[in-house]
Amino acid sequence: MVMLLFLAGCSVVDTILDDDTSQADETEVAEIVVVTDSAATADEQTDETPPLDAEETPMPDAEQSEAPVLQDETLSPTTGRPLPENSVYRPVLVVIDNAAQARPQTALMLADIVYEFPLDRTDHCTQYLAVFSDELPERVGPVRTSRSYFADVAVEWGGLYVSLGDPELADEEYPTLAESDVRFHVENSGNAANYFYRDKTITSLEEHTTFFKLRAYVDANYSFSVVPNSGRFAFESGVTYEKGKSFSTVGIPFTSSDSERVVFTYDKAKNLLVRSDKNSKNVLGESKSLTPTDDVLGYENVPITVQNLIVQYVRVAAFDTNFRDISLVGNGDCMYFINGRAISGSWSRSSLGEQTVYKLYDGTIVRLEPGTTWIMMMPSTHEIKVHYTG
Repeated sequence: MVMLLFLAGCSVVDTILDDDTSQADETEVAEIVVVTDSAATADEQTDETPPLDAEETPMPDAEQSEAPVLQDETLSPTTGRPLPENSVYRPVLVVIDNAAQARPQTALMLADIVYEFPLDRTDHCTQYLAVFSDELPERVGPVRTSRSYFADVAVEWGGLYVSLGDPELADEEYPTLAESDVRFHVENSGNAANYFYRDKTITSLEEHTTFFKLRAYVDANYSFSVVPNSGRFAFESGVTYEKGKSFSTVGIPFTSSDSERVVFTYDKAKNLLVRSDKNSKNVLGESKSLTPTDDVLGYENVPITVQNLIVQYVRVAAFDTNFRDISLVGNGDCMYFINGRAISGSWSRSSLGEQTVYKLYDGTIVRLEPGTTWIMMMPSTHEIKVHYTG
């Protein structure tokens, strides 16, 4: 079985020196409760976190139960990897910042699945929605505000949804979290605020400094049942596609006219895709993520590598002058990049209450290589740029 390889990178200090944080981005500043306004590490603050009062947890009374133990499952439903005996399925979805000033993000490389969306109409940035299940990181972030289409994705997973709540610039017509079908969500307010904290290691711009103590929150509060979905993907170690085309790079434009704003490069020796993106100076560089560790720095700075890449074409429209509307119900085209081969297919989702199904061109469920999967939510009016090698 092919396992994801974490590659050692440069230090946090090196990253800060390489990153241009002199320019504030144009995204909204979330209205949040500040628990701590210092650059203390998450480890220092976790020990002081008081337990959440169970009476104030917005959990559906009728559905409270122990999280299901995957006794009969030997493979993860999110990565296809072997799981330890009696593993518990506890998916957590977190909205993660991707402004240039927020990079490198913390714990992205521990996510099983990462969705990447174009953000608002006035912003050429993207934003992540990361799904954690196999491994729950101690800390994750920077966390940002929700969008209606992030909530629409969270509905199909049925797990915990973490964000900073509704965007503050939204008018009364914008769909709120309270109006969504998200089963259980937390934001930086009430007792849940005890699990959010400020970290200014990367930047002092406050809108990019809010992090979440994920594992501590889950251990104290995640007691409702989530049933794993088995029909979203199939996994097969060493999967090959004879009708697929060999490729070297995949350029992702999102909302920009630049067809290679984000680039995934196939590393044949490691059988992984390496992600690169452009910084605030429009310079393409290898994307990085900080993985929480127990060493002196508290982080390991590693390149972002991906096992499977899905480009999901979606209908994107204007909701108003600020926000977008992205339709995640219906069907559309897909491109899959798996083990160095590109192959076409489709996605479909009959309703928000159902999961998205990913199929190949012949109508069969796509088979992924066990490991992480990134799903790029690409406007159907844009074309990706693939460099084929055969």
